[in-house]
Amino acid sequence: MNHRHTIELGDSYAVLARDLKLKLGEQYPIKQFSRDTVLLQQGQKQRFGYLIIDGVLGALHSTADGSQKCKEFYFKDEFALLFANWLADTDAFYQLKVIKAATVIVVPLSLFEQSKWQDIKVKLITQQLIFKEAKEAFLLLNSPEQRYRYLLLQKPHWLAQLSLIEVAMYIGISAISLSRIRKRLNLS
Repeated sequence: MNHRHTIELGDSYAVLARDLKLKLGEQYPIKQFSRDTVLLQQGQKQRFGYLIIDGVLGALHSTADGSQKCKEFYFKDEFALLFANWLADTDAFYQLKVIKAATVIVVPLSLFEQSKWQDIKVKLITQQLIFKEAKEAFLLLNSPEQRYRYLLLQKPHWLAQLSLIEVAMYIGISAISLSRIRKRLNLS
């Protein structure tokens, strides 16, 4: 993978998360959720976003055959939100689920319709666009092994918080394919 042409995946929300926390003050309580808690069901209207203080959330799509596909994982200092569904005011294509016990600030999305919150809303949307462009390049311009190597080198803290099945979903391959890659790299 040519890192000169790679936009950093995730972990770039720290400044924005700090600004959001400051603007929220203590108006909204910090809540704790255990693993496997569903915060938003697939097919429901999204009314809240989740600023992650600690833990991991995931956006997962359940298919008719019972399998799951991963849209995204959200880590500390990220704002978990299904942006397209929010902006288009449509039902959620994914469920938001707690992957690793999480401490979050639950933020009503109606807040971002107020004029004093427009600057933060624009920053959130801008950051999301950059992140999505980075992930699209990550998935389209690299082989599965290159994707996994990138995570090993650049995101070991992500790998430490996700199961191998979740990592495989994230990089768009089967768990068996990931196992083969790990074997080639002498990691299994």
